Amino acid sequence: MKISPYIFEPEKSIEVHKKTSEYLSEKSEIKNKIAELGWFYHIIGMTIPQNWDNIFSGHIFPFKESWEELQVSFNLICFGLYKQAFVSLRSALELGMLSVYYNINDEGHIMVRDWLSSKDSNEANTPRANAIWRVLLSNENIKNFNDEHNLRERFNELGFLHNYAHTKGNKYSNQLGRLKSNFQTFEADQIDSWLKTYEKIASIVCTLHLLKYPIAVIRYDYSQKFGIDIPSFGGLEEFNIDKIGKILPENYLKSIEKIAENDIPTQETINEIKSFPDKTEEEVEEQCRFIEKMTIEGCGFVKWLEQQKKFLEMIKEKEFSEVMKKRIEYLRAWSIENDLYDKSKLDKIKEKNIT
Repeated sequence: MKISPYIFEPEKSIEVHKKTSEYLSEKSEIKNKIAELGWFYHIIGMTIPQNWDNIFSGHIFPFKESWEELQVSFNLICFGLYKQAFVSLRSALELGMLSVYYNINDEGHIMVRDWLSSKDSNEANTPRANAIWRVLLSNENIKNFNDEHNLRERFNELGFLHNYAHTKGNKYSNQLGRLKSNFQTFEADQIDSWLKTYEKIASIVCTLHLLKYPIAVIRYDYSQKFGIDIPSFGGLEEFNIDKIGKILPENYLKSIEKIAENDIPTQETINEIKSFPDKTEEEVEEQCRFIEKMTIEGCGFVKWLEQQKKFLEMIKEKEFSEVMKKRIEYLRAWSIENDLYDKSKLDKIKEKNIT
């Protein structure tokens, strides 16, 4: 006999999850859109420069939390916790904007410290939306773009998310403003509404990052200068720029590209990169071998080769390229010489400790 007073039970969420999975299987366009937005948001994080001054500073923490909130929101949707999913969307939006707010003057590694450490002070409090926008609009690129496309108004249109956080009546409660069971239930229209909101949030957060770091929309083959070891300076590969263009509202990317053409720091950085000598094929191959050596140290040559063969099958190729065959033979010899043919570095340490 049930004696618990709780109505929102995990078992009911599992039932909703099953129905949600069936719905997404039937609606492949929705399932694909969710995946597409996830990759889209992942690309946004690549626009934030990382260097030795800020790599461990926490300057990327607001964006990281924003991305995690979106993932949590999707989980909540899957289990029928729709109100809470929209609350997480609101957090994702605010944190995504904070990523640009704290880094607006390229001092995010300093500005984020008090907030990151959760200090009990006014300086450490999360700023309100109006304060965030005042700082964002102090950036000339963001201001000019906002004058043309009214990005602030698009943000204001998402103000309804505040209602979920503070439960503005029945519509924004767990009842969702409808006659329904007083526990988790599957609601297809809530998934559709959630997805539309997610896309709007991703669009705003992406646009703000591109305006702060317009080098991200410059189309250039950075591999010519860096090989496979492209530094995290904010530049994106062309296929990622194309992915962004498919999600952003019409003409957004064109406007940002125009801004990038006139952005002095962006053009200075690109011109400096273009002045570097091109990487030779030998230098690129050496980079590849260096990375593969580190992988082999972690798992051994035999397992590494198995992984390469699985990848070959995945891309539906019958055999390795001539370049790859030479690389394999080089790494085979190297692994034998370093006693890493069928064991990893960790295996060797364990063997040494046992003996």
